[in-house]
Amino acid sequence: MSRHSLGEGGLIPLAEHVAETLDIGPGTQVFEVDCGRGEFLLPFHANGFIVGGIDADPDKVKDAMTAMPEGLFQMGTGTALDPAVPWHVVVCRSFAATPDLDYMRGLLARMFAKATHAIAVLDVPDERRQWMLHALAEIGANAIQMEAAASRVSNTPDRFNVFARV
Repeated sequence: MSRHSLGEGGLIPLAEHVAETLDIGPGTQVFEVDCGRGEFLLPFHANGFIVGGIDADPDKVKDAMTAMPEGLFQMGTGTALDPAVPWHVVVCRSFAATPDLDYMRGLLARMFAKATHAIAVLDVPDERRQWMLHALAEIGANAIQMEAAASRVSNTPDRFNVFARV
């Protein structure tokens, strides 16, 4: 991925890392759960990926649609994630904000069912590492890769990213 006209914000290196880790390139479909205004998807969009996402805030969805008119964005929560509409890669960066483990387990299952290549769950609190391994095993994920991720607050490796192939 090139860095043309996107600046050096923290999400660009993360998007590049996701693309490299999952071995994906232009033309790949990347869907984000709780996408907000689509900031994380912008580098993908700018580099020829097909992007889309879901978010519960209608104003944020509208902003994402304005920034990426070719993107496929919808309003809703993770529970509205439709596995019948497949995407190559499904990403979630909001697991840290969700304390309900049953909701998270269901969301992981829907993400895995929607993805045709891989899922990426980013910025997960380290105390959920064993839970995540168990939940991924329950849904049949394989080729699971976990890595330390810098915390947004203290820049320490108390969080992790997980990538799983479908």
